[in-house]
Amino acid sequence: MAPNTLETFTAFFDGWLLRHQQLQQQLTADIKNGKHQQLEKLVQQASDHYLQYYEEKSRAITDDVFLICSPPWYTSFERSLFWVTEFPPSSLFCLVGDLDLTREQARRVEAVRAETARKERGIGEAMAVVQETLAAAPLYGLVNRAERLVDGEVSHLDQAMEELKEAMRGVALDADGLRGTAVMEILKVLGVMQRVRFFAALGEFRIRARRVGLQMDRDRSRGVTLL
Repeated sequence: MAPNTLETFTAFFDGWLLRHQQLQQQLTADIKNGKHQQLEKLVQQASDHYLQYYEEKSRAITDDVFLICSPPWYTSFERSLFWVTEFPPSSLFCLVGDLDLTREQARRVEAVRAETARKERGIGEAMAVVQETLAAAPLYGLVNRAERLVDGEVSHLDQAMEELKEAMRGVALDADGLRGTAVMEILKVLGVMQRVRFFAALGEFRIRARRVGLQMDRDRSRGVTLL
């Protein structure tokens, strides 16, 4: 693990979540009574909010991709919904159903959804190849014997792990790139009020998933079994 990657990103994420709550309150309020100019400004604030998160996450991927692939700052429930380090891009399209799309908007969103699904499958296949590499006999055997390796084998293991990390970084960055592209393409289709409602729905989804996850973690710590 790179020095302080866990501490640095956890501190950032805690602050980002607080700002997320504040932004969500503003989005919800302005849906009811915001003026056009205010709404455009709010859409930009929401875009910048998520951009900041993914820029910081990109640095963390470079520093410690294994950490990002199993992020401890998320709850177990949130992680169970993840696809390549986070919520799948395809989940974004579940949020547009209540935006009162016109027929033309619906057609364009469907085209974006289909292209996103195609690219998502490709990235998923790339991640499967990475996982197969990790489980491959030569590397798996070296990892299992890590404490008993001789010098040549240690060098081989180090090289193999670096190649694995580089492949994982590429897949993780591609996945986040697809998330960002999907959001931008959806926003291009929507009007300003629809964009505000989209970001409000996205924010609410993240908040609810976290709330459920925290409750499940508390119940688990008390020995409560969820049926």
